[in-house]
Amino acid sequence: MKQEREARAYVVRFSSLLAILLVWWVVSLFFPPNFIPGPHRVLAEVWKILSSGEFFFHMAHTLKRVIVGFVWAFLVSVVIGMLMGVNRVVEQFFEVEVLVGLTIPGLAWAMIALMWFGIRDMAAIFAIFIIVLPMITVNMWEGTKALDRELIEMAVAFKASRRMVVRDVVIPQLVPYLFAATRFGFALAWKVVVLSEMLGLSNGIGFMVNYSFGLFNMDGVLAWTLAFTMIMIVMEYGLVKVMERRVTRWRPAMTVW
Repeated sequence: MKQEREARAYVVRFSSLLAILLVWWVVSLFFPPNFIPGPHRVLAEVWKILSSGEFFFHMAHTLKRVIVGFVWAFLVSVVIGMLMGVNRVVEQFFEVEVLVGLTIPGLAWAMIALMWFGIRDMAAIFAIFIIVLPMITVNMWEGTKALDRELIEMAVAFKASRRMVVRDVVIPQLVPYLFAATRFGFALAWKVVVLSEMLGLSNGIGFMVNYSFGLFNMDGVLAWTLAFTMIMIVMEYGLVKVMERRVTRWRPAMTVW
């Protein structure tokens, strides 16, 4: 039964991909190639940048910035979010900062980072950190406040140690929020790093998208965007979802029909 559900999920996802390509191809028939090139033209350009090795050079720089900025933001925001969820004073202290962080546009932070740090990796890393931080903090804040207090009190009543309560009661309840924060944080980090690279850095996927835009090369813009998106999808389904299934395999499957 489980294998049938997984097979059906793959078929549905593949069908969705084919539907997107079909719609793209049909729309491209009504416009000139320099405005909306067809999938075959863009895929040919993707193959070109992949086979030349150019994509992997720029992707390595982009990936490094994303990982460093995201990891720092994740570690700090998890601690702050959990403290806000269990301590009213900490919640009141950081509440305004989190709200301000969520309000300031990412473009503004990217520009500020470039003005502070110049055309260096640190500009993109700081932009990722400061933009992703409040979003993950809110997620962990709400997750901590949603903990089942009665379950924790029951564990304490059965003389469970503090370590056991944290390991066997608290963390399993926070795991879905941790993975949700990881997924949303990574998605936001990709957007921020490309924006930062487009604004001023001298390498990375965003730089190449901006370079192709400067040449008014629509094939190049879409090819770099598509290749970048493919890497994101591979990381989502090949890394994040695999880890999520292993960590949460104790949870019963939820099926409606």
